[in-house]
Amino acid sequence: MTNTWILVADSARARLFAFGSSEKVLNEVACFTNPDGRAPGRGATSERAPRVNESVGPTRHAIEPHTSLREKSADHFAHMLNDALERGHNEHQFDQLILVAPAHFLGVMHDCLDKPLRACVVDEIRHDLTALSLVEIHARLPHRLLAPGISP
Repeated sequence: MTNTWILVADSARARLFAFGSSEKVLNEVACFTNPDGRAPGRGATSERAPRVNESVGPTRHAIEPHTSLREKSADHFAHMLNDALERGHNEHQFDQLILVAPAHFLGVMHDCLDKPLRACVVDEIRHDLTALSLVEIHARLPHRLLAPGISP
């Protein structure tokens, strides 16, 4: 029997669903939140970011980091989701993984996933479905993904 996990996420919220080949419904396994994901001012850079001073001869300049607080928060959240997925994979709770997220957050997830998890990803959907109900999410997933024996 093939077990598939479907991660529906954005930078502030993620829902994890299980779909077994013998079942016809999604079961919600876990829900994760990132309180900083929708915080006001999330596009600003940190106020007291570390500075690097470079000097060549008598001139000096500082290089400010270009990572916003929003990007740092999304990266931290993606790492947290990766840890949960790794635990599930190591415990043999799923064989295949489907990622559903906006394009930007999918990119952040790609940077976090280790090689064994990347090998489990059979499909990706570039949409934000986190605010939808379970029934609406199920209806928006392509039927080919919910068919028995999903393969890459």
